[in-house]
Amino acid sequence: MTTLKERYQNLLGRLEMNTLEWVGLDIGSSSVKMVRGAWHGKRFVASGAAQFEISDGSSADPQKQEELIVAIRHCLQKANLKTPYAVCAHGGPEVLTRHFRFPPIPEEALEQAISLEAQQMSPFEVGQSIVAFQSIPAAGGSAVNGRQGVLVVALEEAIERKNEWVKAAGGKVLLMDVEGLAAMNCLTCCLPESLDGAVALVQVGNRFTTVAILGENGIPFIRDLTYAGKNIMTSLQQQTGLAEREIRAALFGADQTGESISPSLLAALKNAATRSIADINDTLRYYLTQNSGSQLRRIFLTGGWALSGPFVELIAQALSVQVEAFNPFRTLAIQAPPAQETLMKLSGPALTVAAGLAMRTLS
Repeated sequence: MTTLKERYQNLLGRLEMNTLEWVGLDIGSSSVKMVRGAWHGKRFVASGAAQFEISDGSSADPQKQEELIVAIRHCLQKANLKTPYAVCAHGGPEVLTRHFRFPPIPEEALEQAISLEAQQMSPFEVGQSIVAFQSIPAAGGSAVNGRQGVLVVALEEAIERKNEWVKAAGGKVLLMDVEGLAAMNCLTCCLPESLDGAVALVQVGNRFTTVAILGENGIPFIRDLTYAGKNIMTSLQQQTGLAEREIRAALFGADQTGESISPSLLAALKNAATRSIADINDTLRYYLTQNSGSQLRRIFLTGGWALSGPFVELIAQALSVQVEAFNPFRTLAIQAPPAQETLMKLSGPALTVAAGLAMRTLS
């Protein structure tokens, strides 16, 4: 039986870049998060982290763009790098990640096959997207058994926009990853190697919810769902008449549980999360239908909403598989300034993508 790490290691090739240091930079719609660290042999040591909150709004708004640049600059300064290199990621409706499988074809025909596959699956116009792929050995490890892997199609304009923000903040993007793959990279580096079966990571962010599943075949499955934290918060405000700060104080306070908040707020949370739970369940069922014989062993909840005890409890009660909040810094070694170490330990689930980006080896 292969381990999760062994199954995942083919998703990105490796290139030794010992002279470079970089950070994982997660540029979200409501905050920018940074994790700095380095591999020491097979051990990743986290040496820094930062989070900078920003107002919600369209990234096309010049004022929001300036706010994003300020947040990115703050995080890069906290990293304290001589040259502020960053590995970033993209997610949501402007990027698609799909599994491909072809019958046996010669190496020289692979790129053309990938191009045709991308054109069929992509909603973006030709010439407006960037296509990337990573082959993963098929059963038996030979091209005779066909070719398979991961295909990513992203809107070029969206990627360039993030590149420009980082550049304006004084940094440089070394690699643009996919948020779901980065989160899964972090998870597979932190989980026990003995864990078998398929595992799912559900990241509930502000604008979208990412479901990432890694099966025993080593092929990642990534889907971004449109109902997410912003929708849940809006529903809670409408149902209760409370301000967002009051809701956050109740749901995200230290050591809060479903028994320590008012029954009316708990009922409102259950109602607000109904669609999110249904969307997640539908996605999991679709995956299991498409991968007959697969068994989902565990679901790990990440993102900002994984910091809410009542929300995690609600998801755990609603899904038939074991659910737990995932904090990578419970297992990772930390050698960071006290304030940054505290941030990692308290807000680890929200830093999962940034940590996965910091763990990347560049190719």
